[in-house]
Amino acid sequence: MTVEAIDIDCVFATFEDFWRPFTLGAGPALGYCMSLEQPQREALRALLEKNIGLRGEIIMPARAWAVKAAA
Repeated sequence: MTVEAIDIDCVFATFEDFWRPFTLGAGPALGYCMSLEQPQREALRALLEKNIGLRGEIIMPARAWAVKAAA
């Protein structure tokens, strides 16, 4: 079996581009976000804005794993 990491940068032009997927509810983190009541969701967004920043492009590293197995 061969396992290899695939690393990329996810680039978001603005904070709005970064935040939009959180409102779609897909995946664990996004599903959690959508399970919050509106006031808590707004608090989460404000915390992310504070920690990530609102100036310019946002670059987040992402990793996927490729696995090749032989039968």
